[in-house]
Amino acid sequence: MSERFMSAAEAAVLDGMLPPGLTPDMRDVALCLFEALVLQDTRAGQKCLAESWAQQLGDWAQQVLMQLQHLAEQKGGRALYLAKGVAMHLSARDRELCAKFRGNNYRELAREYGLTEMRVRQIVDTWQRECFARRQGRLPGLDGTENS
Repeated sequence: MSERFMSAAEAAVLDGMLPPGLTPDMRDVALCLFEALVLQDTRAGQKCLAESWAQQLGDWAQQVLMQLQHLAEQKGGRALYLAKGVAMHLSARDRELCAKFRGNNYRELAREYGLTEMRVRQIVDTWQRECFARRQGRLPGLDGTENS
């Protein structure tokens, strides 16, 4: 089974609708949102766009532009950190394992869960990084509020 991709012709539909003056980051966000929609469709990867596919791409591009405008209105002018969201993808087993982590009980958890100690370290490390990133966003000056 081959992996889906978005063709240059498909990306051009969005690109042709993007207003001038967008920052590179805004263009990247728009492209990411658009690509997520395109890759969900089995028609993704077409070099020559059938009329119905081009119409669907145009509709999605319009949605992306509305989302980008809304995001700019709501969050514009702020530094915005997007976590990778790894913690939300942890399995129930991994969340349970992390809840039992006590600072250095890797070997014990490895035995209990039938994993290697290295794998337990990877799971815990991923979870700790995500927790750290969430806490950093709440530090004064980094979360959009000032400490007076």
